Amino acid sequence: MRALGPLLLGTAAIALPGAAHAGEIEGRLTGPDGKPLAGARVLVDDLQRGDISRADGSFRIVQLPAGPIRITVTSAGLASETRTIEVPSRGSATSALQLRPNDLIRRAAALNVEPAPEHLAHKAAYLDGVKPLRGKQPNILLILFDDLGAGDLSSYGNRLIKTPNVDAIAARGLKFNQFYSSSPVCTPSRAALLTGRYPTRAHAANHVYMPTGTPTAALRASRGWANALPRDEILLPEVLQRAGYRTGAFGKWHLGDIPGHRPTDFGFQDYFGLLYSNDMNPTNVWRGDEIVTPAAQMDQATINERIADEAIGFLDRNAARPFFAYVPFSAPHWPHVANPRHKDVSAGGTYGDVVEDLDHQVGRIMAKLHEHGLDENTIVIVTSDNGGDFDGSVGPLRGRKTETFEGGMRVPAIVIWPGRTTPGTTSDEMAMNIDILPTLLSNLGIGLPQDRVIDGADMAPILSGGQSLHDNLFYVSTWSGQYEAVRDRAFKFRDPVVDRTLISPPRGGAARPALYSLADDNEAHDVSARHPDERTRLEAQLEAFRTETSRNVRGWKDIRATASERQKVGANP
Repeated sequence: MRALGPLLLGTAAIALPGAAHAGEIEGRLTGPDGKPLAGARVLVDDLQRGDISRADGSFRIVQLPAGPIRITVTSAGLASETRTIEVPSRGSATSALQLRPNDLIRRAAALNVEPAPEHLAHKAAYLDGVKPLRGKQPNILLILFDDLGAGDLSSYGNRLIKTPNVDAIAARGLKFNQFYSSSPVCTPSRAALLTGRYPTRAHAANHVYMPTGTPTAALRASRGWANALPRDEILLPEVLQRAGYRTGAFGKWHLGDIPGHRPTDFGFQDYFGLLYSNDMNPTNVWRGDEIVTPAAQMDQATINERIADEAIGFLDRNAARPFFAYVPFSAPHWPHVANPRHKDVSAGGTYGDVVEDLDHQVGRIMAKLHEHGLDENTIVIVTSDNGGDFDGSVGPLRGRKTETFEGGMRVPAIVIWPGRTTPGTTSDEMAMNIDILPTLLSNLGIGLPQDRVIDGADMAPILSGGQSLHDNLFYVSTWSGQYEAVRDRAFKFRDPVVDRTLISPPRGGAARPALYSLADDNEAHDVSARHPDERTRLEAQLEAFRTETSRNVRGWKDIRATASERQKVGANP
């Protein structure tokens, strides 16, 4: 094998200064046909450096610390391979790897077909079985921010940004300290929130949906990724509408833009807002199924005020009946454009101006509830779709949006539930936005669908000061949609996955598996050596969940639809 120095992936070669023991790895790569594989990238995960295989398939990486080292091999059109190699303190470790064809796109495309008739039939039968509730029922107001970080609210410790209206909600209800989005980006998180299921179940876990007709939408199609929520998913507004609620959504949808996959197709009787993020073109503003403000006329500075106006109008029209108002603001997602009413008012700069304007809009909505005398009969939930982006604050947490570190998925969450929550309380129990659907339905006396896995759990015990019903929560990676981490009450095991749908290596460091003590640390220190049994246990649980979900991606249960149920599909598409 030729003794060539390491070629680096994007930076200069790094020696390990002061390393008393340094070995090397050398090996040879072959393709599916058994012939030498040239041009493949060999990356040492936790050092972010490596080599590129030569014409004879050989590679060599020098000056490595002794001990187990994980390498990842990627090559265009082939499945990536990951292997852990024991590096000696002197000399070389050798490894021969044969890469296999990449069939992920083919398998993904096979999954993303039209819903099977029996699943549409099960959905229709379930919804037909939901009857209007009797007696006085609580209203539901669900406010969702876009990219608001765990440290962006003054009630969560921000000393620059003032959020008195959201803080007032916290003073009247329960504030979660360990509440999670179900993904570090928005489409998957929103799908999970409204279905009660991890986003992989709904083909929503591969980054975010893109506007139909754009190059990025075509790219998703080329990878076999879905670009709209499957019609056989059951969403919270569909159930609540059948239960007698008036349902309205005001703000960002981001779950599909083609007919059959818009808000009014999934149970929202009223809709106003953007079908996509405010940085995606076209930024048309919709009312129902019609564009009311073309993108060229949409004002980023006032769109969230308009969203609040529409939500307030909905409350005015429906104050005398049970309602579900879903208010997913399009901010503080980038671009950050301050409302003229709140420009240059925040010590947190333009980003702070945007957040303080959002707080003002929340205050207006809460004031309308009070005006109608609905304070004591409205469940209020305030949270964010994922962790903070680079202009926001994640508080003391590690990581940000797109990452499965805590900063990417732990978000603010506040709940007022009259008769259940005690004003001004906090909880350190773990919960996730998949819990919202089962919590609301269970406590309204509405049974959950039986044909599919509902991953969420009832939060009622937490709301009353008790413990979470979850033994574990799982973290979904941004691009590949694979499960990358698991936590229990004390520890988190993170096993970064290689995005085998991409050619480029993973960004960022900390690519090796690690165990973290969440109560004592912000994921800075791997405590595997201190707690080997905890690491082994959580690693096994993560692998078992990966296996289970890969065998049954959609989470269907074996319930057969009757002939009459199949006939209902046409009436309830």
